[in-house]
Amino acid sequence: MPFQLVYYSQNDSQWKADKLGFGSQPSDTIGYVGCALTSVAMVLSGHGYTVTPKALNQKLQDANGFAGSGIRWHSVTQLFPQMRLNSIVKCYDTPAPLDQIDAALAAGQPAIVCVDSTPAPGLLTHYVVLIARKGNDYLMLDPWPYQPDVTKETYLMPRYSHGNPLQRSIVQIVLYENINADGIIQLPGQKATSTGTPQTPPTTVPVSTAGPKARVKSDVTLGLNIRTSEDTSSKANIVDAAHAGDVLTIVEPNGWTKIGALNQWVKVRTKSGKEGLAAAWYLEKVPGEVYPSTAGPTPSSGGEAGVPSPSALVVRVKATVGKFGLKIYETASVKSKALANEPVKARLTVLENEAQAARKIGAAGKWLFVQNESGVQGFVQAEYVKKM
Repeated sequence: MPFQLVYYSQNDSQWKADKLGFGSQPSDTIGYVGCALTSVAMVLSGHGYTVTPKALNQKLQDANGFAGSGIRWHSVTQLFPQMRLNSIVKCYDTPAPLDQIDAALAAGQPAIVCVDSTPAPGLLTHYVVLIARKGNDYLMLDPWPYQPDVTKETYLMPRYSHGNPLQRSIVQIVLYENINADGIIQLPGQKATSTGTPQTPPTTVPVSTAGPKARVKSDVTLGLNIRTSEDTSSKANIVDAAHAGDVLTIVEPNGWTKIGALNQWVKVRTKSGKEGLAAAWYLEKVPGEVYPSTAGPTPSSGGEAGVPSPSALVVRVKATVGKFGLKIYETASVKSKALANEPVKARLTVLENEAQAARKIGAAGKWLFVQNESGVQGFVQAEYVKKM
């Protein structure tokens, strides 16, 4: 379905006096500091997962989705698994990467951004929802009462640029992706039209039971689309659909390590013999299935099994991990077994496609498959490493 414009005001009398998250100050209310919460509620509701700021506040509290009055962005995906957190980009001291915003909007995915709400010295943060690029400006939904009529265009720059260029008027970007979106944002005065692009034809192979198995989680009641690419902006790349409880065969090296991991995709084969990519966060391990160990040699493309090629990408552990170091996990999840702990400046060899891995380095919510200098292979959080 296209993204529909839904407007909520953080100052709505139905919830403005509600305590935001676990705030401890009298001013920690939705009406005073609930712009991020309200922006998320508008994005979710626009995608069809209707929820008011009041209801979302309670849901996130129940899921420990706040640090004080600050929203934990990742917690939204736990409550709404159809929403994938693609990236969080902080650009307080650098020009905002507008190309990332534009790419999201072109795929039918509105962007939540942080701006400075006043021209006074210092930064007073405020979050809004961007819905379209218009020249050197963006159309927005602003949770602070400004222009609540969604049939009229509301621009970012007249209110929040304070004399700065567009690239310096945005200080943070939060990009969610609705995996069921059809690539369209229905704008004021416009009708939704299909923008889907034909994808690679489905690949059909003889049905085989070889390979580790994964099961579609029981709460995936609407089914799980299997695609030829990670692009969820079109239905044209869907090759098959799996249902809750279906068992899929994993057909990529070490793919089983991604089972259940947020923001990861894994190549699978369905029971009808079709291959494609499945959202790993909708999968779980099959009871009784014996899975390989990542501690030993494993197949890797372009070289000897388990041995990185001489030109493999090498990264270092950032100082931001502190004295506790960076854990290497068995799967792309902090809930999985920790295989090793790497100190600051430790060298790690990336065992993924270099071009794909390079886009994830330093990004929050992303995982890298790596090998340490002792030969242990596993997953690390990409935001805590940097290129050599």
